[in-house]
Amino acid sequence: MKRTDQTCLSGITEDCSNYRWYKGEAENPYIRDKEKPFAARLWEYEREFHFNYLDSRTNKPLKETYQEWKKSFIEDYLPGKSANPYGDPIDWSQSFETGIRKQYKGDF
Repeated sequence: MKRTDQTCLSGITEDCSNYRWYKGEAENPYIRDKEKPFAARLWEYEREFHFNYLDSRTNKPLKETYQEWKKSFIEDYLPGKSANPYGDPIDWSQSFETGIRKQYKGDF
């Protein structure tokens, strides 16, 4: 399936245009992407969010709900801009945008 902003499993055009990685594909297009190795996992997270949103009974717009999810995902699930307890100095906010694990540039 070709990736476009118009592609979306629920049939609502704007659904997937809000996402960074998931665009409604049936299969993960990043599985063998060597330039963005982290993108395959991010695609999975966004896909899961997408289906959870469609199953929810919220009246909140997708864009707002996604922005809240993404902020929480980066802050809570992924380590922040300081090294995590395992010595991982990854800037997860940048990594989410690029699909590449980026080292944090700054003081810890």
